[in-house]
Amino acid sequence: MWNIIEKDQLPESIVTGPRNLGSTYYYEDQICVFRLWGEHIKKCWVSNDIGKLYEMEPDLEKNIYVVFITGVKEGESYHYIIESTNGEQVHRRDPYARFADYNSDKCFIINSTKYREDIAKNRNYNFDKSSLIIYELHVESFIARYSEDMKDKEITNKSYFHQIADYGLPYISQLGFNCIELMPIMEYCGEWGYNPRLLMCIHSMLGSIDDFCYLVEKCHKNNVTIIIDIVLHHGASKMNSLWNYDGYSHKGGIYFENGGDTGWGAKFSFNKKEVRDMLYEACNVLLGEYGVDGLRFDSVHNLPYNILKELISKLRQKYPYAYLIAEVVPENPQYVHNCGFDSCWIHSSYYDILDLKRGFKTQQEWNKGLCKSIIQGHSSFNKSSQSILTMLGNHDQIGNRVNGHIPHGDDRIGRYLIDQFGGRLNWDARAYCRMLYSIQCISFGIPMIFMGTENNQCEWWAPKEKNHCFNWSVIKLQDQISKEMRDMIQSINKIKIDMKDIFCSETHNFLDFKVNPSFLVTSFVRYGNKRACLCIINMDSKEWLNKEYVIKISKQNTANFYGDKLMQIYNSQDSRFGGWDTSYTQPINTIIYCNNSHSESTIEFLLNIPKYSVTIYELIK
Repeated sequence: MWNIIEKDQLPESIVTGPRNLGSTYYYEDQICVFRLWGEHIKKCWVSNDIGKLYEMEPDLEKNIYVVFITGVKEGESYHYIIESTNGEQVHRRDPYARFADYNSDKCFIINSTKYREDIAKNRNYNFDKSSLIIYELHVESFIARYSEDMKDKEITNKSYFHQIADYGLPYISQLGFNCIELMPIMEYCGEWGYNPRLLMCIHSMLGSIDDFCYLVEKCHKNNVTIIIDIVLHHGASKMNSLWNYDGYSHKGGIYFENGGDTGWGAKFSFNKKEVRDMLYEACNVLLGEYGVDGLRFDSVHNLPYNILKELISKLRQKYPYAYLIAEVVPENPQYVHNCGFDSCWIHSSYYDILDLKRGFKTQQEWNKGLCKSIIQGHSSFNKSSQSILTMLGNHDQIGNRVNGHIPHGDDRIGRYLIDQFGGRLNWDARAYCRMLYSIQCISFGIPMIFMGTENNQCEWWAPKEKNHCFNWSVIKLQDQISKEMRDMIQSINKIKIDMKDIFCSETHNFLDFKVNPSFLVTSFVRYGNKRACLCIINMDSKEWLNKEYVIKISKQNTANFYGDKLMQIYNSQDSRFGGWDTSYTQPINTIIYCNNSHSESTIEFLLNIPKYSVTIYELIK
């Protein structure tokens, strides 16, 4: 039974402990401290699951109310009742609740200490950010069809988090991805997750906190980094639990007044310390209590720059190892250099490549710098870990809310990229997508794909449309087109990690960067620890298959140090991937000698270059 306990009767550890808002539960003492912020509160109470009320009193800080209750058990429910200064009485959820019933005001008492202790045992504080290969997924629609498609009747745990840990994670790891990025998991309305109702409350339809922590633990035990998307710039446009919170209704009340609008929902009142503290705590819950390795901040250009910088600085001090990613449109390196983020999503390469394929960008634009920005990195991003490459599209480009029609009048989005090029049954489209993923892995940056891309999934992604969720049946039925793409991804991912001194280098380790003035062919050398690779990208329909394309590399900077012979180690047009074996210059792992040349400064090779391809050669001494 719950009973109010006076402050002078509390254990010293609670009196001197953190003064957090929300419910802070002390498991061993079975005492819970409830703290609530409101600017227009006349009276307020905590109500337990049998409807008994416990009045809260003003705390030391202005507009903070507190009550200490003993006899509280983990898992019991509560909510707040507020009598506003205007006389209205409202029932409210706890803005700091970690778990709640989706369809009511019920919040639940959580012992968050146990999660911190369990997570700390397996966490990797020194993961290599530059070596990440990211798989982006939407929790529900990634795993929703698994049981039906895979004909697996043994699944007993219905939690999506739990199923991803048991079935999705092995699949993702087998492909060579060492990082998963989950779209938002905090309670939201809508479908995608970017309309948060509460910022610290796990979306109960995905599973429990225990289920989520089970996924985090499984990731860490399998050396997989886990990143979570977080939305801090606005609240939900519908079913918003913070709207008119304490009964005051001016422009959405205390959490939103004077914040402005984003087009997706009202911005938070960033000028208020209590709101800024809530945004920080939303990050702290994921990084500290649940042990995730990084956060991707959605649409950071919709947060005041000084507020964002202050937030990131605080997180840096407490979590120096965390990988903090900004989504800003257009991508801006100042969010890395001045604001403190580790990285930015790079959206523009997706659009540049699509425009190039459609003929909206010219050979001259490619020659003048477009190819360099795509391959060597956008201007002022100085480390490879500062750029997340999404050349084949992320959820923003692939998702479709209008039943397959063109979203917002922009026909470049709303479909998987393979559909933009002709569909999965089109050989050229498949070759082009193989090439693009390979480019991501050999370019300066962190490669990322959205779920389904690795199977040449077609049409679009829509989480509430079963036919447009992740399709597990292509794996169960051993669909050849899907298998070819997965085999290619697995192969190039392995090369990237096996040769990470070359392809995961944080420095601009490029030599002999050459752009063909007449065709969309680019060649370059990337070097590492006493070894180097020649990489050739052909984005053109023109191909050279009689050992006739001349590639020159410098003697002084490259050949004399790394080798004057070649061995082909990768070809995106390999027959295993849907290409053909005679597209190789020589059989794989066969020595290729340089052509006789009278040049004192360069050596040259005569090579095959298939259309829509990436080929990689290791330099051999």
